[in-house]
Amino acid sequence: MAAGPASAVPPPAVLPPAPARATGRRLPLRAVVRAGVVVTLLRPATWVVALAGFLAGGGIVALAWPITVLPTLTGVQNLLGAPISTLAFGDPSPELVRAAAIGGAAAALLLAAGLIAGAWAERRGIALTLEGAADEGIGVRVRHVVQTGAPGTGSLALLRLLALLPPAAALVLSWPALYGVTYQELILPGDLATPLPIRVVARVPLQLVAVLGAWLLADAAARAGARRLALERRRVPRAWALGWADLARRPHRILPLAVLGDLVLAVAAGPALAVAAIAWGRVRASLELGPNSPVGIATVALWVAMWLGTVALAGVGAAIRDALLTLEGVEAA
Repeated sequence: MAAGPASAVPPPAVLPPAPARATGRRLPLRAVVRAGVVVTLLRPATWVVALAGFLAGGGIVALAWPITVLPTLTGVQNLLGAPISTLAFGDPSPELVRAAAIGGAAAALLLAAGLIAGAWAERRGIALTLEGAADEGIGVRVRHVVQTGAPGTGSLALLRLLALLPPAAALVLSWPALYGVTYQELILPGDLATPLPIRVVARVPLQLVAVLGAWLLADAAARAGARRLALERRRVPRAWALGWADLARRPHRILPLAVLGDLVLAVAAGPALAVAAIAWGRVRASLELGPNSPVGIATVALWVAMWLGTVALAGVGAAIRDALLTLEGVEAA
């Protein structure tokens, strides 16, 4: 008897891959440092983005330090003596009121612009770092910062504004001591050979350490919260609170990386910035020879090249600093 046609055997079902489960594992600290340096050095785009964030966060003040001329005590007295005297007698002049209003509005605009620019740079830097880590085969579970539905620049700027509260509170608490010592050093200086900032720091080190410590902790928590905001779609208050929770759970990871990032930035740009400040005196002396002097032109060109190199080094250092905490905040694959 002829055998009947064999019944068709259904092909095995192709099941979709199971979603990856959160493991809680993170890259070892050495791997984070190595990956942060590799990703940064191989992607110059991170330098530009990190430099923008550094400048927006107040780095422009540090980079402008070599060419900044601080006013003398006599100049400050001549500028503010008359307006403050009217305020002391209870009848502020219209000029003082107008100057205070303009100054307050300008400060608010600068703060808003800095927060928005810094938030954009931080958000873009997170994306570049994670994409670079995936391209280089570094085992992280997140490759892209998805744009659709992800909190935007405004949310990150608001989180950064919340991060200013702890250092601002520390500064307010330390202000009476700082103001008293500074005022005393201005009217009765102890040692004119020592610059005023150094004399003030020597007399109130604990208050300044408290302000600096509050800023370091708040910045580290804000960076952790920013990663929560961008990658997990958290709301701003929740992301800010989770950033502090991450800092409390993993202080042995976040704090060393935060300090290391600041040290990398300081080592990258600090010496060059100090040399630029010293060389600025030679530039000013060469300009006295006349605007068309070959020596003056060559000196100015050399100084500008040196300063631009300092800016580039600051961008590299800031990019490494940002990459370290970004790679620490994601799970290992």
